[in-house]
Amino acid sequence: MLWVRSSELENLKFCIGITTNDRLKKHTSLLDARIREEYLSKKEKIQMFVEAFSYQADSWDKPQTCYAKVESTGRGMNIRYICSNMKTTSAKDLYKEFYVMRGDASENRIKEFKNMCFADRLSCHRFTANFFRLFLSALTYEFYFKIKCLIKQSSYDEAKKWQIDNIRLYLMKVGATVDSKVKSIIIKFSKSYICRNLFAEIVQLCH
Repeated sequence: MLWVRSSELENLKFCIGITTNDRLKKHTSLLDARIREEYLSKKEKIQMFVEAFSYQADSWDKPQTCYAKVESTGRGMNIRYICSNMKTTSAKDLYKEFYVMRGDASENRIKEFKNMCFADRLSCHRFTANFFRLFLSALTYEFYFKIKCLIKQSSYDEAKKWQIDNIRLYLMKVGATVDSKVKSIIIKFSKSYICRNLFAEIVQLCH
């Protein structure tokens, strides 16, 4: 329960997911049964919420405010429990406008750094070597982050959803010929390079 104590001492707000258990299920049992009967049996999708209720795990020093989402995906049930000290008008608002948004705000960025910039490849025997590899991954992430910022300023709405692996595949990993002259450098892309206009727009934004 250290995260709660720390948040109270520092006056911080939190909203986290908590693991399902039998005591939590009692707060969603009626809604769970209703959705299973009315929607899951018909393979229909529906999402409902259980408003604030008090819950205290054995390791917690006091009860906390919790909420739940009960959902039929059409194939099965998806029940999530969250604990938060944030003020909200409804469980739905807290879940959709804050809790779900954490994915793109933090978790997707960690995934990009780890999986798309290969930050977990630290298999060298020496600390210095692993430090340098991690430094290169961090530098790579910063490079692509700058490109993502430029893409968001461009006119290509679809590209604004790209993650690092998409940028590498569609924008950067292409063949080209470079003609270096005294006063200019000319880059010639293939006619099949579908992102050449986006590339040109990004170059213009860098000026």
